[in-house]
Amino acid sequence: MLMRLLVFVEIARPHNMFLAALAAAAGYFIAGGRSVAEGAPVALFTFLVTGAGYIINDCFDVGIDRINKPARPLPSGRMSGREAAALYAAVTTLATIGAIVFLPRSAAALVMAWEIGLFVYARWAKRMFVVGNVLVAAVVGSVFLAGGLLAGDVGSVLVPVAIAFVFNLSREIVKGAEDVDGDRLAGARTAAVVVGRDRALSWAYALLLLLAATIPLPAMTAYFGKLYLWVMEMAVVPGMVLSAYLIATRPQRHVFRRVNTILKIEMFFGILAVGLGKV
Repeated sequence: MLMRLLVFVEIARPHNMFLAALAAAAGYFIAGGRSVAEGAPVALFTFLVTGAGYIINDCFDVGIDRINKPARPLPSGRMSGREAAALYAAVTTLATIGAIVFLPRSAAALVMAWEIGLFVYARWAKRMFVVGNVLVAAVVGSVFLAGGLLAGDVGSVLVPVAIAFVFNLSREIVKGAEDVDGDRLAGARTAAVVVGRDRALSWAYALLLLLAATIPLPAMTAYFGKLYLWVMEMAVVPGMVLSAYLIATRPQRHVFRRVNTILKIEMFFGILAVGLGKV
């Protein structure tokens, strides 16, 4: 029974769910929110929608994952498609009803927009050149916006939204390079499939270095404080530069997997830096 439960948790990627919830909470905090009771629902529903997005993506990607990620619950046979679909429906329903009841209309609308966007991505957009990458980056970037909408100050989160968008767009391109073989066989038109792996990686390389160079600007313009700059320069920028170096000099699948791990760690520190931005 415990093993079955762990499979249901595994398909939802709880570590990524936690990062998304943390970003929503950071958006709420830097927009002036101070009540844990008020901020908790937006973090919770962000957590749930993120998990639902991964579940529905795996439902539509079983064929691709048999090549790229055969150990995942669905291609490995540890979970059936019917079970995954039922779990997706339950989590999505819970997140939708909860957002409508506990969040302001604008934040609840954003949560439902995420649900639609992630379904569209999994069903259609992932197989459309660049569109899928941009859609996922937009959804992830807008997580900070949920917190800002709840606290009533959207302007405070626009810079984090832009940073998260560019960061995740570069990460999506690298993930596409890692999964290029399975994506090509399944007809997915990712950047790596359409323009070639090396050219797509050059885009990710340029985006990472551009973002690393512009990271100090919010602190230089007093949008964020010194703690933001310190955390970014000490814990985030080195990882982005290292990732750019690795994809430029060692374009191999196992290296792309390592780069994605590095960037996921940098996401945590980036969210921390943003959360400390007004301190």
